[in-house]
Amino acid sequence: MGVLDDPNHFYAAPQDDWALGDLVIVPTAVFWERSERSAMRYPQPAPRPDGSASTVYELWSAGGPFAAPAVECWLSPAIIVADDCVLDKEFNSFIDQRLRAGATEAEAEAEARADPSLDPLAPVAPILPYHQLRFASAQTVRQAQTTGYFPIIESDEVDEGYVDFVRTVPVSRQLLWGPLAALSEPARRILRWKLAQFYAVRNLSVDAEIMAAVGKTITAIHVVKDAKDRLVVDLDLDGGKAQLRLRQQPRRVELPRGHERGRRS
Repeated sequence: MGVLDDPNHFYAAPQDDWALGDLVIVPTAVFWERSERSAMRYPQPAPRPDGSASTVYELWSAGGPFAAPAVECWLSPAIIVADDCVLDKEFNSFIDQRLRAGATEAEAEAEARADPSLDPLAPVAPILPYHQLRFASAQTVRQAQTTGYFPIIESDEVDEGYVDFVRTVPVSRQLLWGPLAALSEPARRILRWKLAQFYAVRNLSVDAEIMAAVGKTITAIHVVKDAKDRLVVDLDLDGGKAQLRLRQQPRRVELPRGHERGRRS
């Protein structure tokens, strides 16, 4: 059995702080034009934490050319859909800044851990039941073959479902409840690929460009620097018939992993 078939391979023990692939219970939302949903009287009781019911509120009246919005909210299982370095980018940047200012690593890390304003949001996408899937094959979604979706397999803690990346929403870390479960590293690698495929689907031709460059002769090299002082190398191939651009990776000081700071209580 593979990663997508066996919960023992799909799930693993959670890390010390929120990480890509953590499964949580959290509020999620969709904004609609007011006429698309029937608004409820405010406030309503909290919906069931399984995503089976929602509350809908009008936000404000129409103004000028802008349509009046309504928000529909669920309390549902969801998955964190940003990688660990993205979840902790402010934490790591703060430490980097303090190190440049002369602080020790221990001092910088302690200051960062004490600052609750760093990285207050985490992007999550709700886990949906397969009966809500439209215009896609459940079988190909379960096999992680359909762009824009990621499968969640059943375990003792989690019902089977799927993630639609279009439904991603940023929420406060203070609203995250769990984790119910966490993806294994092999499952996280699949999730990273599906996210990259979804957000960069128009750039997948880069692989084809690299493959097309194999076997060609480099006939000219142009080296410049971009706005961030990184080297950019343009290679002319076969007398200008093709071109390949190489960009230097950004320089970065080695830093403590931000997600090791622990979950805030």
